[in-house]
Amino acid sequence: MRRVAGILFLIIGIGLVYFLNNSWNIKDTPLPPFGKLLNPFSGIWQNSESATDFESYNLKSIHVKENIKVVFDDRMVPHIYAQNLQDALFAQGYVEAYHRLFQMDISTRSPDGKLSEIFGENLLNYDKTQRRLGLGYAADNAIKGWAKHPEEFKNIQSYVQGVNHYIHNLSQKDFPLEYKLLDFEPSEWSVRHSALLLKAMTQTLAGYEEDVEMSNALKLLGPEDFKAIYPEYNPKDNPVIQGPYAALSQEMTGKSSLAKLEYFLNPTNRPKSPEGIGSNNWAVSGSKTKTGKPLLANDPHLGLSLPSVWYEIAITTPEFSARGVTLLGMPGIMIGFNQNIAWGETNVGHDMMDYYKIKWANSEKMQYYFDGKTKDVDLRIESIKVKGQGTVKDTVRYTAWGPIVDDKNSLALRWIAHDEAPGKEFMTFVSGMTSNNYDEYLANTSEFYAPAQNFVYADNSGEIGLRVNGSIPIKNQGQGRLTSDGDSSIFGWKGIVPRDHNPQERNPTKGYVTSANQWSTTPEYPNYYNGSFEPFRGRMINRILRDAKGLTIEEMQEMQQSTYSIEAEESLPHILAALDSSMFSLPEIDLLQSWDYNYTADSKAALLYNVLFKNFQKALWDEVYNHMDSIALPLPDSWVTILLLEENKESNYFDILSTPEKETFSDICNLAMSMTLKDSTIHHTWSESKNASIPHLIRLPAFSHTFTENEPISGHKYVLNAMQSTFGPSWRMVVSLEDNPTAYGIYPGGQSGNPASPFYKNMIDKWRTGAYDKLELSRSAEDIKNVLFKIEINHED
Repeated sequence: MRRVAGILFLIIGIGLVYFLNNSWNIKDTPLPPFGKLLNPFSGIWQNSESATDFESYNLKSIHVKENIKVVFDDRMVPHIYAQNLQDALFAQGYVEAYHRLFQMDISTRSPDGKLSEIFGENLLNYDKTQRRLGLGYAADNAIKGWAKHPEEFKNIQSYVQGVNHYIHNLSQKDFPLEYKLLDFEPSEWSVRHSALLLKAMTQTLAGYEEDVEMSNALKLLGPEDFKAIYPEYNPKDNPVIQGPYAALSQEMTGKSSLAKLEYFLNPTNRPKSPEGIGSNNWAVSGSKTKTGKPLLANDPHLGLSLPSVWYEIAITTPEFSARGVTLLGMPGIMIGFNQNIAWGETNVGHDMMDYYKIKWANSEKMQYYFDGKTKDVDLRIESIKVKGQGTVKDTVRYTAWGPIVDDKNSLALRWIAHDEAPGKEFMTFVSGMTSNNYDEYLANTSEFYAPAQNFVYADNSGEIGLRVNGSIPIKNQGQGRLTSDGDSSIFGWKGIVPRDHNPQERNPTKGYVTSANQWSTTPEYPNYYNGSFEPFRGRMINRILRDAKGLTIEEMQEMQQSTYSIEAEESLPHILAALDSSMFSLPEIDLLQSWDYNYTADSKAALLYNVLFKNFQKALWDEVYNHMDSIALPLPDSWVTILLLEENKESNYFDILSTPEKETFSDICNLAMSMTLKDSTIHHTWSESKNASIPHLIRLPAFSHTFTENEPISGHKYVLNAMQSTFGPSWRMVVSLEDNPTAYGIYPGGQSGNPASPFYKNMIDKWRTGAYDKLELSRSAEDIKNVLFKIEINHED
């Protein structure tokens, strides 16, 4: 009997060990292997760390040539000291993997459509969508172009070798926490991973298009109403570059052709740039500053996450010393400064994604009409590994335009991300950070391909400048605003604008340059483009800088924190003036009348206005809103609404089509206010209404940060402090270009990707309250104070 019991307990024990050391799904919810997870020697306990846990160490690699020192300061920022550029990039790859390996991994799986491999079938449709967008195809094309520059290619290979040195020497107990929770292991890094990260950035920043929605709107409204409700250019805009512009020498032939819609298109599988993507930057010449030297400021607005999208770093070789933030997975410093210059970027916002309606030549959809002939599609078989299910196959058809993204509507995608970049775009942020003057910087960044960015610049010799940098398609008038016929190449792009014809400005007499995602140019620019352009922040920056004198770093920081709304300033007085006199006894009206148009955290008026203006737009544009539940349509821009308020209060658009009466402007104002007063949310503060948070990369609540009532958050997407619920200023930097630059910066997070580290989110509150860290350039490792630990890397024979 004892023997039977012993065997029984042995079987139960083996079963328990098997259960605890494997992942399981319960009601489609994956559970981690608790045995591995709670193992005291290799489980999650090993990820706990304190500020005093770090010890210096040495390592060797055959891939480095000379001694490298990496010194981590008291904020966990690595300062790399190398004798040559390739060794410096090896160290950059190593420290980025040391702190952010899981982030780098997941950030490449997303564009490559490989998330279901670790998360299971819940993300299979997402992976299919990413594969159909052709991001893996785009990365493969990028590498083809990069490999044509073998000498420069060695630099990105050095970065990759640094990442892999960390991975190859990583023991299971030191795996980042998320690997243990999800029960998978890091894989070797490659140049393709770096290319995928660049394509992910292109998807985020150059993924705008409303082709289907605009086509539907034209079909629904007709040409006259379409033109009135969706005008292209905002006459109040202060464009990034105001001219003059160089004429294009390339002949623009051909024409645009709207695909004639027989029915409204209900789009599928068309992920786009998320709302809230944007940024501010400006550079001010010494004639406007207190020091007599230029100032440069930059704050990119992106989706906030933990760990942060940015990683702060300093890199020094005998040739240069630079500091700033990196795009994890790509070598170099993307936004920063060195001993002579400072630089930064904002998104250009041009539409680089055009959809073409394919005309099939057979029912199997294997041939299509193109340039008067039938053409075979190219088939790309996508094999998607799904956790717990094996491999799922998906076939993507490729046309002369690109992949068929939307099978239901037969829409093929022409996208800048798919191009084989002809130059050394992977060197942009490496060569840029080594530049000493503007001529060098322009040359070193001239091969950046996509996504197009506004590159701002300043230096300690007194120069400032801004270039719309990246590839801009040459389009026919109206091309890409609507879905186009896909049966002829004449409807396609005519090439790429030569780089020296991109809009740019150098040392303008006005004394400053700036961009905030507004229009790149006036309509006089000789090449047509369309896109998504922010209507208010650029105007605010110009308003402040136009007559400013004696500017300081502190005033630049205050600008970045500004919550003043031009949208509210231009719209609210018109609405209030049209309200019935009976409403002026209401406390809500008093609140609006006394509001200073600032979206401060404690403002109740900001929330009240925000609800009111949304209700006003819904009542005004009933021609659109009444159909949005059944038809994919674009929202009218708020600047269009404001122009109507200012210029044509007698417009027929104020009439609500679904009622027998003919409503007036005043009727719409009163209706909007009545709707607003019935809204139960209007008595909260602006911060309370935002429900702001910084989510973990894979949305694990325990690893995310939700702002409480004791952590109020200011800002709005149309003010300089463009904080929304989960989008906002992801890095704030201000640099004074004196002989020895003075710089400050901050981002909402921490250097470590480990949720159990004191350096995971230690900078959030400082960022929230508008404080900055001083960014020192330390030319020697001995100059760094308050050192946490050091790594020394030597050549291995």
